[in-house]
Amino acid sequence: MHKRFILRTLRQRNGQSWRAGNHQILDVGCGDGLFFPKLQQFGAVTGIEPDQRLLNAQGPYYSAIHQGPFDETYQPGTHFDWIIMLDVLKHIATPETALAHAVTLLKPGGKLLITAPAFNLLWTCHDDFNHHYTRYTKTTVRNVATSAAIPITSMSYAFHWTFVAKLLIRLREKWFPTSPRPATLPNSPVNTICQTLCVLEQHLTSWFHIPFGSSLVIKAEDTRTIEV
Repeated sequence: MHKRFILRTLRQRNGQSWRAGNHQILDVGCGDGLFFPKLQQFGAVTGIEPDQRLLNAQGPYYSAIHQGPFDETYQPGTHFDWIIMLDVLKHIATPETALAHAVTLLKPGGKLLITAPAFNLLWTCHDDFNHHYTRYTKTTVRNVATSAAIPITSMSYAFHWTFVAKLLIRLREKWFPTSPRPATLPNSPVNTICQTLCVLEQHLTSWFHIPFGSSLVIKAEDTRTIEV
């Protein structure tokens, strides 16, 4: 569902120009390039993935993916129109450093799209198992962005109905503690229902913002101007 939102945002923010497919896009924490086919309609896609276990040397996008940490050691030799970080900050101990580095890789006027899990109130064994550092709110993101000197253009919570579901899981784990373990995918009918609820929610909340959700969506933009 994050991917659906990102695709919609790319279309809206680029207007008709997105069809030209001439943008330079960086997907941070891209795994094996699962999102590359969708992003390639907007331009050339480059990825960076710190976890070598997620990469397949025989994969179709392997040559476009840099394996290593997203820090000052990553110098791709180009700048990007878009940098996308889908649920990446939760894995980073110093997010302000990562965001500050992202700004240096943007073209003047380039844009940054970020999603992050929201509210430590919703912390569950899933976060423990995946070694997350924290969940975010608008306030904590604003503080990180200020430290990184990155100008945020908008923030909004998403996946509102799952906020309630995650809260119920948190309460269940409080009353009936369990050990951290891998998440399991729901069966097909349940998964279809969940996807349908997310799509309906996106349509219903497209004109107003609800002050809670299980995810936070952040948009930022490099406000430098191109020198002529």
